[in-house]
Amino acid sequence: MASSSGTLTSRILIFSGLAFFLLVLIGPVITNMDGQNGTDSGSLLRQVGYILTFGLLVFAVLREGHGTWALKVPLPIGIALAWCWISLAWAINFDVALQRVVLTTISVWFAFILVRGGGYERSLEVLRLVLVIALVANYLTVWLDPSFGIHLSYDVTALYGNWRGMMGHKNFAGAVAAITILLFVFGPGRLHLAVRLTIIAAATYFLYKTQSKTSGGMVVIALIAGWIFLRFDRTIRRFAIPLLMVLSAAMLFLDSIFFSATSYDQILNPKAFTGRGLIWGTLLRYAQDNWLLGTGFGSFWNVGFESPVYTYGTGFVREISVGHNGYLDLLVTIGAPGLALALIATVIVPTVRLLTSAVSARRGALAVALLVFCVGHNCTESSLFERDSFVGVMMMIAVAYAYGWYARDERKGQSSAGGQDVFAALRKRTKTVTQI
Repeated sequence: MASSSGTLTSRILIFSGLAFFLLVLIGPVITNMDGQNGTDSGSLLRQVGYILTFGLLVFAVLREGHGTWALKVPLPIGIALAWCWISLAWAINFDVALQRVVLTTISVWFAFILVRGGGYERSLEVLRLVLVIALVANYLTVWLDPSFGIHLSYDVTALYGNWRGMMGHKNFAGAVAAITILLFVFGPGRLHLAVRLTIIAAATYFLYKTQSKTSGGMVVIALIAGWIFLRFDRTIRRFAIPLLMVLSAAMLFLDSIFFSATSYDQILNPKAFTGRGLIWGTLLRYAQDNWLLGTGFGSFWNVGFESPVYTYGTGFVREISVGHNGYLDLLVTIGAPGLALALIATVIVPTVRLLTSAVSARRGALAVALLVFCVGHNCTESSLFERDSFVGVMMMIAVAYAYGWYARDERKGQSSAGGQDVFAALRKRTKTVTQI
């Protein structure tokens, strides 16, 4: 009876994880269908869905006997979230800010509970399964409904022909495909190597068809970072991986300002999702005058005419809904102290722990690859502490892995087994063939 109960609880945990991530993946489409364009935390259906899935996850981890231990988050993450909540005191639009900080808190908390309570192997099982479902759904959408699955509007010439699947925009679809590649290259699993390579190939082709430059470039850098973690010892890792992070961020930043468009007219075209230099200039001008506190969490974009964008921005910048840089968006909303707390919690401390702790090469490679991808992705897109953004939630998963947040699971010996990364599997097969 106890075993049956444990199996049922485990299934509830996995189901809640799948349901949550599916809501995250289809969230932008639901919001657009509702005609809200990101002005609040989403539809009533999404809000109820998140509350139910969160409740199911908490029920499952408590039922398994983990206790309140499984409901904790790392102290730096808790402090960063606390600052976001404190910033509501000076938020330009309190109601909108409250909705956004609640959804952000649920998303961040869910990621850590899933890893802490579910353990390393089960959390990866949830992620791999939901990403395979998303990959299949994206291909089916492109094939069965190309008018939705492919950008076909001639009004947006820079996007015409790019695949987006069910994701609503090619940048969302590209990020999902890129993270799928990383999980099946470095993530352990008992899938046959041929199956994993097939999934990786399918995700790579879909990523190529999205023409998402940020995701395409960052997945290559993330693969290199993961390979460095696998191949070299701590001495080299400590210098190579941080250097790779800094260089990739600098390249993305410069590329977005100077090389993303082929003509000045294209740079100024808001429908092409370029012109980031002009957007960032607006954010920096506001931050220069309001560097300490900012507007309050989630209170810069889509909060009505009281938004500072109407004072500091001109032209198309007043019409967009995101700053296309997660760090600048945090700077203008929670100020320099809040940004510093967020960077310490999600970038600095996790990276230091990964490069100095005794984490296994297999698990460390996946964590560092995901972390490098998400850190770089935020240089041109906004997802850090950005409600239920998929990349933002995956960054919290990466941080949880980097913190070794599944430590009790390790001590119990529940998930010490696992598959090899693709690089190791291919090396093993090559050696076998050579010996033959």
